[in-house]
Amino acid sequence: MATLEWEGKHAVAAYVERMVPGTLMHDPVLSCGKGRDRIIQGDNLAIAHTLMPDHAGRVDMVLIDPPYNTGRRDWLYDDSASAPPALRWLDAALGPAARTLSRQDRWLCLIYPRLIALKGLLAENGVIACCIDDREYPRLRLLMEDVFGPENFLATFVWINAGNIDNHSRIKTNHEYVVVFARDARRFVPGRVLAPQVGARSKLRQPVIRNTIIKNGPRNPVSELVLPAGFPAAFEDGDISPPRHAGFWPRFDVPMVVRSSRLVAPVVLRSGWSSRRQCMAFIAGGFRDITDRRGLKTRFYLTPSGAVFMEKDRNEASSHILTVLEGMGTVQQAAADLARQGVRFDYPKPVPLVRYLLGALCPNPHALVLDAFGGSGTTGQAVMELNAADGGTRRFILMERDERIATTVTQPRLAHALAEQGQQDAGFRFCRLVPSASPAFSVIAAAGTP
Repeated sequence: MATLEWEGKHAVAAYVERMVPGTLMHDPVLSCGKGRDRIIQGDNLAIAHTLMPDHAGRVDMVLIDPPYNTGRRDWLYDDSASAPPALRWLDAALGPAARTLSRQDRWLCLIYPRLIALKGLLAENGVIACCIDDREYPRLRLLMEDVFGPENFLATFVWINAGNIDNHSRIKTNHEYVVVFARDARRFVPGRVLAPQVGARSKLRQPVIRNTIIKNGPRNPVSELVLPAGFPAAFEDGDISPPRHAGFWPRFDVPMVVRSSRLVAPVVLRSGWSSRRQCMAFIAGGFRDITDRRGLKTRFYLTPSGAVFMEKDRNEASSHILTVLEGMGTVQQAAADLARQGVRFDYPKPVPLVRYLLGALCPNPHALVLDAFGGSGTTGQAVMELNAADGGTRRFILMERDERIATTVTQPRLAHALAEQGQQDAGFRFCRLVPSASPAFSVIAAAGTP
């Protein structure tokens, strides 16, 4: 298997092995309500190691929006792997060699140990979704393969950030990526959500699933299916004559006579079939609904053309997840929403985007969700809104390095969201990381956060 190598990789890994857990100190002044959610101010790598004894293998979903490594410093935070806090951490881990690394090597040295720590917190059926743009996407994909294994890659979503096109670039970039890996892809269960592109009249929104079982091809050789007297029909009365041309399926030799929505006499049909065994089980059961392997009630019937159809009842919401994410808001809209609350944050992720990702990738209504680059708190608000919508008891842990952002953006934004939801027994604890004496707890820059 190919692996990603860069300057400083092994030295950083060795340095992290020497880390000593710190202590989380509760701040009652900035805490809000009675809930068990948490905002933790401090370095996310140090926080992850501090959480490990109690939370290893218990986090259902990690959603992170790490530094994009653009080098821009005109935002509320520094989106650069060369920011002073990042360099202090790299100096401690690598010594003088840190200053000679390329910007990409520095970025990899910062992200790599955090992905390893987050993997340790993930449940066996957990998933991690990481936002990124074109600059570091190729390296992030290989880095996540290195940490989680290429066999656990699930998807790369392309988020259409339609509002980000009013600029002077020669080529306007209006998309970002969300790279998704599972801790164990064999255990991943997708959520029951419909992509926004699915129209109101789509069959995916209908209460039943209807499809013909006639399917001819190399994998479906022609075989006989005997429909006995009494087989249901989707019409009241009628006679169906044998087909006259070779291209019509199914084939049969005698007319099919239907009275009172039932076949009067047996008929032998010849065709390729997609669900022949299920149809035979339906017949053997006296035309009573059967249950398929997904637990859906299933029945079969004749149509006026002589085709045999299968109909399934949807017992829960449909699942139709597309990798292109459209109609989920823009950073401009999200920033404007925060501004109306008196909170300034230039590039927050939209709540609808995070809500959709949570619904699609983590269907557990009691999930523990962790955001290691908490930023403005979009993930926390998305969790609150999902709980309000479906009665779930999801919990979140948000980590934010920058104390100014944590106290003037993340905390006020989530306090406002909590007041709007009005849920009893909801709320969050605001904590600060008190580091150990280990130099490994020097802080790093957080940027590109939701």
